[in-house]
Amino acid sequence: MESNNLEKLKKKLYQKDQKFPNRLERETFRQEKEKTSPYWQKKEPAYQTDRPEKNKARNFVVQKKSIFKRLRIFIYSLAAFVVLAGVATYMIYFGSNIVSSANVFIEANGPIYVDGGQAARFNFTIRNQNSVSLEEADLIFDFPPNTFSVGGDYLSRSRATLGNVEPGAVINKSLDLVFFGLENEEKKISASLEYRFAESNAIFAKNKDYSVKISKAPLGLSLTAPKDAISGQEISLNVAVISNSESTAKNLKMEIKYPPGFRFGIAEPSPSKGNNVWILGDLGPSQKNNITIKGTIEGENSEERIFVASVGAAGDDGDLRPFGTASEKVVIKKSPLNLSVFINGKDDSSGVTYAGEMIRVDLEWVNNLSSSIKDAQIELEIKGEAYDQRSVSVTKGSYRSQDDKVVWNSASLKDLASIAPGSSGKAKLGFSVKNPLPIYNQGDKDFSIIVEAKIVGIGTSDEFENKQISDSLEKEIKIGSRLQTAGKTLYYSGAFENSGEIPPKAGTETTYTIVWSLANNVNDLSDAKITAFLPPYVNKESLVSPEDSDLQFDEKDATLIWNVGEILAGTGIIMPAKEISFQISFSPNLTQIGETPILVNKAAVEARDAFTDESISAEIPALTTRLSGDPQSKGNDDKVIE
Repeated sequence: MESNNLEKLKKKLYQKDQKFPNRLERETFRQEKEKTSPYWQKKEPAYQTDRPEKNKARNFVVQKKSIFKRLRIFIYSLAAFVVLAGVATYMIYFGSNIVSSANVFIEANGPIYVDGGQAARFNFTIRNQNSVSLEEADLIFDFPPNTFSVGGDYLSRSRATLGNVEPGAVINKSLDLVFFGLENEEKKISASLEYRFAESNAIFAKNKDYSVKISKAPLGLSLTAPKDAISGQEISLNVAVISNSESTAKNLKMEIKYPPGFRFGIAEPSPSKGNNVWILGDLGPSQKNNITIKGTIEGENSEERIFVASVGAAGDDGDLRPFGTASEKVVIKKSPLNLSVFINGKDDSSGVTYAGEMIRVDLEWVNNLSSSIKDAQIELEIKGEAYDQRSVSVTKGSYRSQDDKVVWNSASLKDLASIAPGSSGKAKLGFSVKNPLPIYNQGDKDFSIIVEAKIVGIGTSDEFENKQISDSLEKEIKIGSRLQTAGKTLYYSGAFENSGEIPPKAGTETTYTIVWSLANNVNDLSDAKITAFLPPYVNKESLVSPEDSDLQFDEKDATLIWNVGEILAGTGIIMPAKEISFQISFSPNLTQIGETPILVNKAAVEARDAFTDESISAEIPALTTRLSGDPQSKGNDDKVIE
């Protein structure tokens, strides 16, 4: 059967004009210009097989899949277009009804500049352009420092309850404020609207800042001082504070910064704190406050000394918040007749010495004029109960114990009879500090010695003919405190009961009581501390007296630290010494037989003098097994035995 079909097909193939219903039409060949298609339009090669029927079927499947793929892409694209078009249409026609914080607005209006201390009005407008209400709305204001109400109340933060803000509603809030501060200082008001949308529990906030500058300071401040001054001369400063405000300036404070070389004397009114702070209180409109300050100024020729005054409000922390500042410059001029005083070779305005020490005072003078100065005299006064009158020694001068003055004149020192232009001269004296110092009660402290020197002569030139020419200065010598230290080893007496062998026996533990004592004479001491190290064969026990003593022990490096703290003046003199006792244990070894081992190494003592502001130090010698401080010691009980 199969062979017959093949034969029929074969005959048909070779017969002329035969028709094949499923046969593909042959394409007519024609010449065309070559066109290059993009890569995405390239046709896939037809699958070739040995059987034409299969190739045809396979190409049909490929074509079918390609059609479905293109159709699917078209459908997806159409759907995306419809969605986007819908969203765009919704935004165009209904977008205004979307609930958003972007539809909540705060607007601020007011002056850009305002005079300090003058009332100014600021307006804040709230707009709700949402389709729903703003519920539980609060308008919160944060004000810059030194902001006041018209009534004089200090303002830091305020809260205004708005309640519900309906859709489309506009709410206005006005503030009348008074600012204090420096000229051109910027002040920023911060407004914050807190709210929630209807049917929502979330809290939203909208913020708005508004800045204004102070065009004129609310307080006028002036500082006057001499344009120039001779070194060592007393000068007078005047500070004036006046209110430029229509409102009362409250809680005012004035400070002045002194330059180096200025020594404060007196002031009217007296300072409220130290020598440079005045609490002025309240200052009403157009009210004025004056402060006069006197003191001496020192420096080299042509040096400038600048004084700076500031006035403002005292903050919660006590610091000054300035409303105004003023400064004044004083130029140091060379004195026609210049006098210098050196204390122990130093030209410092003040120095430090100690009880029992000798003080050497050297005086030098120079004639800075182009003419002579005649009949000069030097007078030096020693003030203070700390110097020993019997110890005063003067070279080519005389000492008057009845008024504590040393005098040099032309009779005792010929160089003073006539001082030639540009010439100089010297004088000297010496005295000692009392030892002991007169300490009888707790008020006997902070001793100092004041040396006041003055030279006076008569001018001979046309400008200074028969006129008195002088120069003067003052030097302070502070008496520093000295620490007295002591240490002892106890066994039989002391704060604790000890145990073990005495003399110490090799291989047997013996406990000892160690005592440190401190005494202080003339000034209060602060931050006192004692540091020592224990040898490796010594252990610290737990017993300490007094029990509240701040005694610390670091086992890693065997460091003992006693934080003593404050030691008052007169400790160990008019009141008991500062003392601590602690217990240690010692187990000697065979190599220590016949020796007197160290139990506590040398201790370093540190403290700060509250009057001189100097650091002071001392030592407590190393303590051994020798019971030299124990009244019950029998002697010869310190060396280690077998």
